[in-house]
Amino acid sequence: MINEATLIILLVVLMMMNFFSVGYLFFVLIDKIQMSKIKTTFYITFQTVFTFILALAIYHFFLSRFTDPAHLDFPNLRDYSFYYVVGWNVFFAVLAILYIANAVIHHIYAKKKEAAF
Repeated sequence: MINEATLIILLVVLMMMNFFSVGYLFFVLIDKIQMSKIKTTFYITFQTVFTFILALAIYHFFLSRFTDPAHLDFPNLRDYSFYYVVGWNVFFAVLAILYIANAVIHHIYAKKKEAAF
């Protein structure tokens, strides 16, 4: 059942997933790949901004039509202002998936680099 509390709790969980995945990417870059802190800061800034723009593009061009409030009907939602939270949930889910994929790719690269030595 989708109601207001479920949407807000899921939104908070997805925000935490974004924080976790960016932190994990920092860990992989600093500890596993052993970049310097200044270089890592600029690299992670580039990675997060590019991933955010990619998530915006994916959401805007492919997923936003499925989360448009005009075409949604949830009988459990009493307040129509929560229909927009569905879109935010989808956007943060896409963002979390991209951040985690980015971190996993860097982790695999670090393991291959470690194995090469």
